[in-house]
Amino acid sequence: ETCSFASSPDHSIRPIPSLIHYCQRYVVDAHYFWGKRKVPHGIFTCDHPLLEEPPMDLGQGVSHTEKDRMNAFMVCALTKFTNDAMMFFKDHHCEGGGNRERRELVPHVNLVRKKGG
Repeated sequence: ETCSFASSPDHSIRPIPSLIHYCQRYVVDAHYFWGKRKVPHGIFTCDHPLLEEPPMDLGQGVSHTEKDRMNAFMVCALTKFTNDAMMFFKDHHCEGGGNRERRELVPHVNLVRKKGG
């Protein structure tokens, strides 16, 4: 539910802030990570693939804390918003819509599923 809501917030059901000041990194299960300084610099190009999106149930296990759920919300929302911005760029600047493949590119960069984690 966390990722589903974060990806498509409905303010009539659960109001959320319109502005998010993300001043830290967000990690869930030591597998999913978002850090503003780790986003590749070349994401707004026609050839760059979209970011891999986390599973919709991220942060929902019985062992997850409230902080895990908060981090999951941020990882999911930031990934969705970044992909939306990348698609807007591709729609307006790339012949044929650009690369729409979703994949992780480099370990420890952007949204990452850490290997062996």
